[in-house]
Amino acid sequence: MFLTWQCFTGTANALSLSNEIRTIPLNDLGEEITVSNQEAQLGSKLFVASCTQCHIQGKTKTNPDVGLSREALANAIPQRDNVLALVDYMKYPTSYDGEDDLSLLHMNTDRPDIWSEMRNYTDDDLKAIASYILIQTNADPKWGKRTLIEP
Repeated sequence: MFLTWQCFTGTANALSLSNEIRTIPLNDLGEEITVSNQEAQLGSKLFVASCTQCHIQGKTKTNPDVGLSREALANAIPQRDNVLALVDYMKYPTSYDGEDDLSLLHMNTDRPDIWSEMRNYTDDDLKAIASYILIQTNADPKWGKRTLIEP
């Protein structure tokens, strides 16, 4: 079971991560935060519980061209490459171009009637998940990137 857990949680689950890896963008203004190891571990646990069914290793099963890599998050409209933007997305998801409401298609806290997995998540839980995603972009250069199979 431990091996299975490690396969889904990636490299950012060490008992102690460096401050450099745990320092991530907080908002669009360029402010950063350094997440505690405990918050990173909570984010990992919650991500595994709710997100890995579609986002194993930061990739997206339903759209392999759009993963959770730093580049993909930065190119979304609106940008989702910081903690507060990811929290907003988990509350009110929209399509990658920002045009369509995805609250019926993507887990979110705005529709607990559909997405019971996230029914009891607090803002702190959402921040922990967002932090975990961004920590992974620092810890693993392959996180969220499509793996091309060469002939």
